Amino acid sequence: MKGHRFLVSLFVVCCVLAPVFGAYTFFGDDFSITLAPMDPLYKESRAYPFTNNVAFRYFVSPKDIQYLPTDILATDASANEGNGAYVRRSFKDPNENNNKYWNLKSAINIGLLRFEYKDIMALEGYIHGGLNTVFGAYGGVDVLGFDGQYGAGVTMQLFRQLTFRFGFHHFSGHWGDEILKDFMERNDEDSYDGITEYTRNNSYLFDVSYQPVRYVKFLVEAELPMHVGWIRPAAHVPADAIKNTSEESPDYGKPLSGYIYGQEFGSEFERNNDSYPSSYKAWRIGLGVEFEVPIPTVGLSYLATDLQLHQDGKINLDTLEYESDRPWDMEFTVALGLSLEEVANLPDFTIELAYHDGRFPLLNFFFQRSRYLSLGLVVTI
Repeated sequence: MKGHRFLVSLFVVCCVLAPVFGAYTFFGDDFSITLAPMDPLYKESRAYPFTNNVAFRYFVSPKDIQYLPTDILATDASANEGNGAYVRRSFKDPNENNNKYWNLKSAINIGLLRFEYKDIMALEGYIHGGLNTVFGAYGGVDVLGFDGQYGAGVTMQLFRQLTFRFGFHHFSGHWGDEILKDFMERNDEDSYDGITEYTRNNSYLFDVSYQPVRYVKFLVEAELPMHVGWIRPAAHVPADAIKNTSEESPDYGKPLSGYIYGQEFGSEFERNNDSYPSSYKAWRIGLGVEFEVPIPTVGLSYLATDLQLHQDGKINLDTLEYESDRPWDMEFTVALGLSLEEVANLPDFTIELAYHDGRFPLLNFFFQRSRYLSLGLVVTI
């Protein structure tokens, strides 16, 4: 709940500050300070499903139940020879015709205070955050769940070409009420306590973008869970991670894998991830390339690609073991967009067509491989 209160406060502050300060700049041409710049120095990957922007999309998956989210990842204490394992339990009967969805995302990525020296260097504090949800568009409109994310940090830009961003990132998935109801009706109510959410809070975030020419940009993003943080499922926790102090439990410094495992499977179950190599840190790596083509009197079109790599894909959730020959989970997204002509101090408005092959675009369905074609409207601050 603390995370949600922070997120609400974040939006309130931004909504108040932006119109008050606008993009007020002072001190002159060589050195300047800008309060609440509307256009952040670091522009996030357009094709990454969790980019902090406002979007409303309609997407269609193939009529193949293997690509449709009909299961929940739950714990089964009797599996894996009585040592416990994660299993899929249904909340909905598979139906290949239930392959259409709405995706609604409300998020911001804005600067707070920017220092600039000519065209040589700029330094900016930023905040970002938002909510993301997916619900059915096949007659029923059950909300599958929602994701909350927020972060803050510092961005530095050199010569208006090379941009570095460093900060923290907090994100976690939550189930929709309709899904929980369907799940409890289908399964024993005791199973409700065994539902496993996907969580990464908090993480270090480090991004680099390079724009050698006006209409080409390359992006690299790296996210590393903090040593003291919160990660779910327990099988994904690096061996050296320890739990932080929280309202769930005030004690500090316990091995996180054992603590989360006890919550997921029951206090009588013990586990540590000491068998994992020190190289396993639950990294997320993102790679992006974008090309823009200006269209006179209209705006510009763009082609954006994004590749996401998840080190936690090396964990076999059936055995709860790290497998050295198991590949990182990979996601690929390609987006084609048309942004209408920019108006000063107003967000960009874009019509976008995209294709995604990878994890379903809700964190709690990270285990569900999906493919879909989407059409939507995107607003980027």
